[in-house]
This record gives sequence, C-alpha cells and structure tokens, in this order.
Amino acid sequence: MARLTKRQIDAEITRAEKETRLWDDDPRGLGLRIKPNGAATFFIQYRSPVTFKKIRHSIDQYGRLTIEQARTEAKALFEVIAKGRDPALEKRQARHDAKGAVTVSEFCDDYQRDAKAGLVTYRGRPKKPSTLATDKGRIERHIKPTLGEKLVRDVTSRDIEKAMHDIRQGKTAVDVKTGFRGRAIVTGGAGTATRAVILLGSIFTYATKLGIRSDNPARAVEVPPDGKRDRVLSPDEYRRLGKTLDAFEAEGANPAALRGYRVLALTGCRRGEIFGLKKAEVDAHNRCLRLGDTKTGQQVRAIGRAALDLLTLPPVDDESEYVFPAAYGDGHLMNKKLIRRVCKVAKLEGVSLHTLRHSFASVGLELEYSEMTIAALLGHRSHSVTSRYAHHVDRALVAAADRISGVIAKRLAGGKEAAGKVVTLSGRAV
Repeated sequence: MARLTKRQIDAEITRAEKETRLWDDDPRGLGLRIKPNGAATFFIQYRSPVTFKKIRHSIDQYGRLTIEQARTEAKALFEVIAKGRDPALEKRQARHDAKGAVTVSEFCDDYQRDAKAGLVTYRGRPKKPSTLATDKGRIERHIKPTLGEKLVRDVTSRDIEKAMHDIRQGKTAVDVKTGFRGRAIVTGGAGTATRAVILLGSIFTYATKLGIRSDNPARAVEVPPDGKRDRVLSPDEYRRLGKTLDAFEAEGANPAALRGYRVLALTGCRRGEIFGLKKAEVDAHNRCLRLGDTKTGQQVRAIGRAALDLLTLPPVDDESEYVFPAAYGDGHLMNKKLIRRVCKVAKLEGVSLHTLRHSFASVGLELEYSEMTIAALLGHRSHSVTSRYAHHVDRALVAAADRISGVIAKRLAGGKEAAGKVVTLSGRAV
C-alpha cells in the first residue's frame, strides 16, 4: 500500500475491465473504487463504533475531488469516527429524517445492510445468508433497474404494477459476465416478477417501520401465482435420472454433487439442508439428521436406510467439516449447474433439485402415508417432528422414511418398482 497519485489513478481508470479498488495509506483506510465504465469514487473503510460492523462509506467522485482533497475529507471523517460516531449511519439517518427524500436504490442498499445486521426479520428471525443473497440478486437485477431512481415517498402502486409487468415481459433480462468463470443469465418472467413484488412489499414495510412512509404501496398490487411447480418424477423418470447419475459418475463428474443429488432424492430435504450438511449433524445410530439451521429453525429429521448408507460412505474430503464440500475452498457444495446437464441428458424437462422434494412427498402419498407424516419428514413448519428441544426421533417416522427412500432407491436403480406399480411392505400394490 502506498500513496496514490493522479497518474496512477488515471492509468487504472483507462484499463479497468472489472471493478477495481485502489488503496491509499495517507490516511490508511482511504480507497478509490473504479468501475468498468470509468466511474471512480473515493471511500473510507472502517469498523463502526456503533454497530461494530465493517463499513465502506463513500466520500465523492474522483474528478469532483482531487486525491489531496479526498485525503483531507478522509482524515476529517476518521476524526469523527475516533469520537465514537458513525458518519455512514448519520448520513442514512439524515436521509430518513427527510421523510422519503431517498431513492429506492439508496433505500434498498440500506435495507440490505440492515437485514445483514439482523434488523430485518422473517417470521421473527433474521434472514439467512442464502435469502439475503437471493434478495440482492432481485434488487440489483430487477428492482433497481425499474424503480431505483424514484424517491421512496413518491412510489405508487401503479409504479410497482408497471415494474412488475416490465419484469414479466423480460425488460430486465440480461446476460453478463460476473467473473473469470461466472455468468449471470437473468430472464425475468411471471414468477420472477411476482417474487420481486413480494420483496418490494418487505422493503416498503421496513420503510413504514422507519417512518419514511405511512403506507405500503406494494400491498395494493395484485400479483399472479409465483409459478411454483408441482412437478414430480414418475417411476420411469426416476430410472432415467439414476442411470444418468451413474453415467456422469463414471465420467468423473463432481462426486460430492452427484452424491448430494441422490441424498436429496432419498430424503426430500431442501437443497441448502443437504448441501450445507455437516458431518457432525449426521446421527447414524438414531437414523436422523440433527440440523442446526433450517428454514424453520433447528430440527431433528428422520431419514431412511438408503439415504444413511450414502451419508456414511467414506467422505469426499477428510479435512472438511461438510459432508458435501465445495470443489474449491473451505465451504460446502453450491453446485446447481451440474443438475441441469444431468436433466438434459436424462431428458427430464421442467425438473430442478426442488422437484426431488416434491417427488419424495408424492411417493409418500403413493404409500398411503398421511399428510401430517409426510410434512414431518419434510420438516414443514406446522407439522415438524422436530424442535430445538427434541432429542429423540419418532421410530414411526424413521420407518416411514425408510420405506419411502427404499422405494425411491429402487426406482433410481431401475428396479421392479420403476416399471409398474409400487408393492408395499404389506404386499399391497398401489
């Protein structure tokens, strides 16, 4: 790190092909963010004395300020911080005190920052990192392009309806490179439009909570169904899926991902519950998963023998705490692209990882289990077998999980159940 010069800054702006940050050491913590379009903004980075969070606070654009003027501004701000004040927080509060004199784009940034700090809750709990990541994508790709320049206080229900129609018609569609190997393909559509409006409802609810608005304009917007599918796999489709997974495994495809897909099919768990599953959460003795964090809180989830056999195979990575580690780095599996290739080869249209969850429930219904039993196996909130106080697994649920996963395992393997009726343990065909 060294003192920035005008010559260095101008050279970096000329050749910038992706967002770049330059740092200055006078004062330490002063930086310059350069975007591919040439826009450059001075900022300071510090730890808030109020929230103790790491903050990047914008000062002004390069061109409006010289590097020397930016240094002077930065030193003054660091003096304010040293006195226990947070300039970024004070700036936001000043905008809020103006009762809506803040754009939707600016308030979305505030909303995301507060949500990350745990100040925005869902069902009484802070939003999960995965939810925050999804929210960020919808905000950046759909909400900001359609409503970002409007003031929060001026947005009407008609504005939101227009934004919804624009998203549905694909006007926010984009295909951009997000990194060396990354790519974001945003298509829009009815489901995306619906979920964007639902998120806007949450954002404007937070605006009313802060007193920026007295009403929520999103509540008056009639949204179509969000496009959730009830697609389930037939016995023959299970067979094709299993055969294709075998072929990909033989070709050396990611073993953690392929095994994870099978476990999803055999448990009916949510993608994040399996991809993020820790080795310590697998209780082989009691035939269950002791999930520390799910969509509905801590849970003990009964699983069948077929799933347990996969979970207790030699680990893909002895050093990782996760059953399904990421191919690179220390995190867990995030791979969603491989399943698309698998489904394409297997000729399974309209199938996603969540289809495996619906299909698990469908097999449970075929075997004449009650909706309450199936809901418990799936970890639904209202009928969950589990809570943070539960230590023992219901043996009846283990038996149900064993039976359902056994049928699915045979279908994946191309067994007798794949070609015709399912024969239950009692000998009755369904």
